[in-house]
Amino acid sequence: MDDDTLQVQEKALTVVLSPSARIWLNRTGAFLGLAGVIFVGIRLRHYAGQIDFRKLEAGDYAALAALASLYGASNLLLALGWQRLLDHLGVPVSRAWAIHAYAISQLAKYVPGNIFQFAGRQAIGVAVGIGNGPLAKSTAYELAVLVVGGALFAPLLLPLVGTPDYLGWISFAATVTIALWLVGRLGGAVFRVAAVFYLGFLTLSGLVFAAAFGLAGGFHDFALYPVVAGAYVLAWLVGLVTPGAPAGLGVREAVLLFLLGGLSLSPVILLAVVIGRTITVLGDLLFFAGGLIAGRFYRAGVPAPPRDSNNA
Repeated sequence: MDDDTLQVQEKALTVVLSPSARIWLNRTGAFLGLAGVIFVGIRLRHYAGQIDFRKLEAGDYAALAALASLYGASNLLLALGWQRLLDHLGVPVSRAWAIHAYAISQLAKYVPGNIFQFAGRQAIGVAVGIGNGPLAKSTAYELAVLVVGGALFAPLLLPLVGTPDYLGWISFAATVTIALWLVGRLGGAVFRVAAVFYLGFLTLSGLVFAAAFGLAGGFHDFALYPVVAGAYVLAWLVGLVTPGAPAGLGVREAVLLFLLGGLSLSPVILLAVVIGRTITVLGDLLFFAGGLIAGRFYRAGVPAPPRDSNNA
């Protein structure tokens, strides 16, 4: 299916709703996104007060900026995974629109309640005529993929119980390979590509935190950094499924202290958490800005690269 066809389909969907309904739905999604921006600003001010920036050197600032940019870019994988899930559900949308909708709603995860990012995305999708059913199913599929995908990182923690480092890596690779094969068999090629995107995001998130751990003064045994990355992904997963915790606040920190307490001192772990939180919040803001730019392209009718919705 070429992009011209996608544009026609998306515009044709809007006739399902009245103009006033579309306006209010868009305003709802925008309001939730704005609320997220406010909470992000509060969170950044809080984190900044916990880091002694006078001790940071130019290289540290450069590393923070690079990691924030990397994390912001990794959010594109979430948007592309969601786009594939909608495609799997028979609702093909353009890449620019998917990035725009995902980015402007994603900041609402910082609003207490931990559900408003999904509500915002639902409102934005309905505003362009996508049915509530496919949107709700895409959210359910996304959560299922993230939960299962996060659990796949558990083998990386095997060295914490005394097994050789390489056994954790091999077990992780084998588990992921088998899981992706099963997803392809049960859900099809498009669903498997979506799962790959989500796993890519989780992997990059773990690596970003491992780098933050290094900046905080963690150990220099790089063989153990996959353990740190795996611990972060599992802590992120627990925060994701904990009701009421905005962006897993508090839950993630407690899990990391429990998992990594035998590898490093608590002050180092907590400093890594603060640095990691600062990086992810800045990255989310960069992704939000990128989503606004993608929205301009979408409204201007700039086509995304052509793709065939029937193939991965």
